[in-house]
Amino acid sequence: MNRAPLQPITAEQIETYRRDGVVLVRNMLDSEWIGRMQSAIADVIARPEAFGELGPSHGAMTSVCHIWRRSGIFRDYAFNSPIAEVTGRVIGASTIRMYHDHLFVKPPRSPKIMPWHCDETAWPVRGEMAPNIWTAFSPVNAENGRIEYVAGFHRHCVERGRRFGFRPDQADGLCPNFETERGNPDFPFRFVSFDMEPGDAVVFHPHTPHFSKGNDSATLARIGLAVRLFGDDVRWHNPGYKAPIPGVTRMPEGEPVDDENFPVLWRREVSAAA
Repeated sequence: MNRAPLQPITAEQIETYRRDGVVLVRNMLDSEWIGRMQSAIADVIARPEAFGELGPSHGAMTSVCHIWRRSGIFRDYAFNSPIAEVTGRVIGASTIRMYHDHLFVKPPRSPKIMPWHCDETAWPVRGEMAPNIWTAFSPVNAENGRIEYVAGFHRHCVERGRRFGFRPDQADGLCPNFETERGNPDFPFRFVSFDMEPGDAVVFHPHTPHFSKGNDSATLARIGLAVRLFGDDVRWHNPGYKAPIPGVTRMPEGEPVDDENFPVLWRREVSAAA
């Protein structure tokens, strides 16, 4: 199973992420990782409560968080797959720490829609280096509910200090419903999405809005594992409405996230001085 990326992260991918807040990384995992993870995911689908915390979207889809905290393949994936290095190189971090994982499985004909949102809304931190790396473990396409992103909107949020809440009275209100912008020739941003194969991954910024429709396929589930990671600039910030982290109560405002609940997964090698 590969620990390093099968192909180096390119300057073009780094620039795409900087500009769009989202970038596709093809063929991140070898076939052994894909097979082992698909088998482990089947176990979670069969007994979700035995493997982690049920996510808020659990029901018409399988939604399970914090699986990595238990021993087994998901923990092995967090520590020994290329996800941390891929993410660190894409976002330009020197260190990558684990935050949490979240398995999403939309079965065939699932009506579950994930409305437009930014992950930053839920994380009790501030900083641009808190991305999501979402890896496909099934084919993903328009029919079975691939994720759509609003490219470039993350810069609008960062430069204007905009943050969204779960209710209109939190932060700067709710994330816009970008469905109203489809077909608008004056919309200054782009909708992007990707057909994916197992082992492909998408890295996206915490301020990048994203959405997925239900699964219209009669036969093909849409399976993805999101791993949320922390880089160099992440600091605690919890105004009270953020998602809780099981077992973590100490979040000193403005301090780095650096305790044992968030282990280092990758450090960039520093070249020796000539």
